[in-house]
Amino acid sequence: MFTLFFTLISTMRLSGESIMGKENKTVYVVLGFLNHEDLTGYEIKTRIDASLSYFWGAGFGQIYPTLRLLEKSGLVSKRSDNMGQKMARIKYSITGEGRQALAKWLSAPVESEYVKYEILLKLFFGSTLETQKNIDNLLQFKEMYSGKLPVLKGYEADLVKVKDQSPDHLYYLLTVLFGEKVYKAYVEWADEAVELLRKSQTGDKGGARV
Repeated sequence: MFTLFFTLISTMRLSGESIMGKENKTVYVVLGFLNHEDLTGYEIKTRIDASLSYFWGAGFGQIYPTLRLLEKSGLVSKRSDNMGQKMARIKYSITGEGRQALAKWLSAPVESEYVKYEILLKLFFGSTLETQKNIDNLLQFKEMYSGKLPVLKGYEADLVKVKDQSPDHLYYLLTVLFGEKVYKAYVEWADEAVELLRKSQTGDKGGARV
């Protein structure tokens, strides 16, 4: 029984907090943005936060070491750009080798995603708690992702309007649609889980979703 359960859990593959082998995927995030335009490390971080944060994240502690690695490997170059400011900014540009590395990664088969779900970990050991506390955790989980859905809907509406203005926009739209599907599934699952737990409290075979 436990073997079957763990097998099922281990095959649940969606985007999120992923363990993706030893290869540093931040390398390709940085190369992808630099493939569009020259950027500073700070600008790369702001673009990650603005466009990738619902399925990928990277902090300054990852970005700057990655930029140094890429420069050392000849995949990016840097230059000083003060733009009339007192302190010079360091701008990074992708090189020809960097574009080749990005294209090679984009063409490679997708690796399996392994996600850490804290909500599932807590539920697995949930019999230790009162049922209501598990319900509260589920409702909080549902609220979190319900709140993110309107944001993705807004992205979708904006991208549909400009889809034909750039080849990139269609691919941005595909990532947003994926996010919507996943978050909707989270919300639906939370509803079902809450219903089952409430039935266990009352012994009632009926029940309504929240």
